[in-house]
Amino acid sequence: MSEEFDPADYSFVVKRRGNPPRAWKWEIYRAGRWGPLESSPVFFESMAVAAKEGKKALARLLAKAKHAA
Repeated sequence: MSEEFDPADYSFVVKRRGNPPRAWKWEIYRAGRWGPLESSPVFFESMAVAAKEGKKALARLLAKAKHAA
């Protein structure tokens, strides 16, 4: 059974996973799956910076998935 690619199934969140001053990470999720598909390899010093980088990472993942579909 093949799955159709739907960009709306993917999202990213920013979570506090560490200790200050670098406590923030982004994580990418797909609907219907438990746990993140991908998460930032580093911690960020602010939620805003983590969100900016998470948005870029999601765009890269969606572009890659679109070409693979």
